[in-house]
Amino acid sequence: MKFLKRILLVDHEPQVTALVLCALESTGRYLVRVEQDSRLALHAVPWFLPDLILLDGAQAKSEGEDVNRQLKSDPALKDTPLLFLCGNSTPEKKVMTGGFLGGYRFLATAVSLEELLRCVDEMLNPAPAAPVAGVRDETAR
Repeated sequence: MKFLKRILLVDHEPQVTALVLCALESTGRYLVRVEQDSRLALHAVPWFLPDLILLDGAQAKSEGEDVNRQLKSDPALKDTPLLFLCGNSTPEKKVMTGGFLGGYRFLATAVSLEELLRCVDEMLNPAPAAPVAGVRDETAR
């Protein structure tokens, strides 16, 4: 029996939320909880215990930092990965589609759904570390 990975999606834009929710659920690998208000998301976290949190990066900077700080202060969530979804409305910003900012992974909402799903999958199922050259694996005997 395989359990679905739990994703908390926090975004204030219903169109973005609906699109991301549909894409994630269509894979059959994720159980998604949607909150459009970050304060309500903070109340949902203790009982939902997400494996990944997708957070609206376009919300007010102070609100985003506050939510992030509160999430990371919870011992049960300190290792839970966060992926910021950042809106980019001006053409010059569409050059950057993702990466790391302030130590957190982010994706611009202009990325394809396939790229979003690939990123989510990589974050929830990290590749095993490659063996170090010259080091023998004693467990292989």
